[in-house]
Amino acid sequence: MRLRAKLLIGLSATLLIVAVVLVALAYRLTTKSFPQTTGIIELPSIRSEVKIYRDSYGVPHIFAESDYDAYFAVGYVHAQDRLWQMELIRRAGMGRLAEVLGAEALPIDRMFRTLRLSESAQKVSALLEGVVLNSMQAYADGISRFIADHKGRYPLELDMLDIQPEPWRIEHSTLVSRLMAWELNYGRWIDLVQGYVAEKIGIERAGDLYPDWPSHSPVIIPKELHNKKVALDDFPIIAADLLYRTTFGGGGRAGGSNAWAVTGARSTSGSALLANDPHLMLNAPARWYEIHLSAPGLNVYGVSIPGVPYVVIGRNEHIAWGVTNAMLDDTDFYIEQVDSLQHPTQYRVNNQWRPMRHHVDTILVKHGDPVILTSYYTHRGPVINRMEPAKSLSTNLISMRWTGHHITNDPATFYIINRASSWEEFEEGIKHFNAPAQNYVYADVKGNIGYRTGGSAPVRAGKGPTLPYPGWTDTYDWKGFIPFSQMPHILNPSSGYVATANNKIIDDPYPFYLSTYWEPDWRITRIVELLGGQEKMSLKDFERFQNDVVSPQARMLVPVILGAFDGIEIESREVRDALAYLRNWNFEMRRDDVATSVFHAFLLRALRNVFQDELGNDVMRLYDTLAMPPMRAITVQLLSERSLWFDDAKTEGRETKGEIIRRSMREGLELLRSHLGGELKEWRWGRMHQVEFEHIFGTNAMVKGMFNVGPFAVPGSYSTVNNGYFLLNNPFKNSVGPSTRLLFDLSTPDGSRAVTPPGQSGHAYHPHYDDQTTLWLNGGYRRVLLSRSLIEKANYELLILRPNE
Repeated sequence: MRLRAKLLIGLSATLLIVAVVLVALAYRLTTKSFPQTTGIIELPSIRSEVKIYRDSYGVPHIFAESDYDAYFAVGYVHAQDRLWQMELIRRAGMGRLAEVLGAEALPIDRMFRTLRLSESAQKVSALLEGVVLNSMQAYADGISRFIADHKGRYPLELDMLDIQPEPWRIEHSTLVSRLMAWELNYGRWIDLVQGYVAEKIGIERAGDLYPDWPSHSPVIIPKELHNKKVALDDFPIIAADLLYRTTFGGGGRAGGSNAWAVTGARSTSGSALLANDPHLMLNAPARWYEIHLSAPGLNVYGVSIPGVPYVVIGRNEHIAWGVTNAMLDDTDFYIEQVDSLQHPTQYRVNNQWRPMRHHVDTILVKHGDPVILTSYYTHRGPVINRMEPAKSLSTNLISMRWTGHHITNDPATFYIINRASSWEEFEEGIKHFNAPAQNYVYADVKGNIGYRTGGSAPVRAGKGPTLPYPGWTDTYDWKGFIPFSQMPHILNPSSGYVATANNKIIDDPYPFYLSTYWEPDWRITRIVELLGGQEKMSLKDFERFQNDVVSPQARMLVPVILGAFDGIEIESREVRDALAYLRNWNFEMRRDDVATSVFHAFLLRALRNVFQDELGNDVMRLYDTLAMPPMRAITVQLLSERSLWFDDAKTEGRETKGEIIRRSMREGLELLRSHLGGELKEWRWGRMHQVEFEHIFGTNAMVKGMFNVGPFAVPGSYSTVNNGYFLLNNPFKNSVGPSTRLLFDLSTPDGSRAVTPPGQSGHAYHPHYDDQTTLWLNGGYRRVLLSRSLIEKANYELLILRPNE
């Protein structure tokens, strides 16, 4: 054999060995943290044996002999599957991301340290007592035990960032809840953007951009603030919040949720049915963790939040419940008069000076010097535009009052609800809930259904939308909270159903101001149509309802679009063909539909053509951060016969609505051609409207393929029950949607259906990391069991936790 051939063979063998070693090393790194799901683990902490069955999708069914052991096991399995996710959320809420992510995360740390979420969590934890305290401690013990026993076998992401998790404490669980309250807080976001828009175009025209803003409202911008450019000073917190949302899930905001229930008289099973699909950012790992927990006096199944021990949406043997965001206005801002903008020590209220509290923090930064942060506080809350280095740009100091800083025994809510057996016990749990306010939908085994608003709702001096107030008077301070007995609620309505899709909760004669931030009525309109369309319904019908993609918005607007071309000679064949698609459309936004693409491209251009000339690029970018207000506004304008917005301020002539509609159609088709190429008949919605479950590492092209799930074509849009929300400044990427779909039939404990994308596991490459994605994409569901006898016969994996005596 020639020397060259020998060298090539030797080199090939060496490369093969290196490749095998690298593959083996990569396999070891990615699988070493995979959870043990069979066999026996001996632990010193538990009191008696705990059995954990995992179904074919990795969902645990926990059977314990005591409360302590049950919640210890919940903490243990949460840590087994989601330790990386829990660690990241904990660090975010504490303002400790820069320690592991570097200086890029400093704005997020400054924001959450200024908000003092960690301090609020500690105060909530100090309120806990009795069984709630014991369950929270047991849960923390379970997580800490797992962390202590698995050094060297932590998830891949923790190794990549060189993170050694610290023991879990009770306040970390309450912190996770407060962080989710912040994420779902619409009030502060809309208030800030509304204020900025109002400063740009005037208070009267700003009302056109937020159509639910009552024209008769007695509270707009107080006279004392006229000509004060106050919203400009809010940008530090807006920028930090945008960075947080981009880092943790694509920059979107939750796009609402659906929940409904029907009485036994309206169901084919003769028992009440309930459906819920909360719409949150679609991430990897999943936002929810499915779990079934059984102990004396407890047999509950549903979805939990990693980091919190209780089932948040679910059912037990007696009741089922679901939630949607109540969209309450739970935040106000105040312009403070201070003795110094740079180093305030006092602020003025009612012509008297009060001391300004301050707190000095040190933020550790990976590969950088520590950063000192000084935060300031009034009696209302934190000063939110004084986060260095932005302080040098501030011309006013702005404080924030938020219900999330109200200290209540929130953990008791779900401890009680998980065990509730009646409407009265269910209500007792909701009494403890604070933020973010939720719409609770209820059903029970006796066929009853109900609705209740749960959460803290401020009592204000006025009844209307709230832009920044003058802080030098207490006129605009909150006057307490609406009493629980006077919060909206109903039991067994005559219609035989209750439904919520983040729509307006109650009519205007209600004596208190709740909000003007409701979602458009498109989803609730369609849900009511579906519920009213047949006398009796089954879970199969509910599956169809949750996957419905008919758009009431399109049904209203398409005749207006077509009408703009009546009597007009249309030279473009492409425009004629597009109008033919719209004319023959059934308003279903399917993946393979062309009319859906034409409609959305038209709307996107109409938004720009109607509003951008007067708002400008900067304001438009902020206005776009929530899709619902712009989409509601453009819908109202297109349906209006008279509107000043259609005139293009950049041209000399005066444009009409018809001209803007025709221009927007032409430009929309140009947009589709540039995106998709080819012919109009090929411009199917699913080619543009796609979902990718993004991991926090997913923006890095080198490792994106390891952690992200997708992209996949998806149906629906922001106006359909099957929510396919996308950001207007990032069309048409689906960033928010059904984070889980849950269906409950109270006729049997085993009458539940669920799907939670992308999967149960938080470990990349684990079989359960993305194994529910296909089901979810195709409108499929899994059957969920609660009966122990059926679970034991189901050939599930079994892990036994045994006391180490």
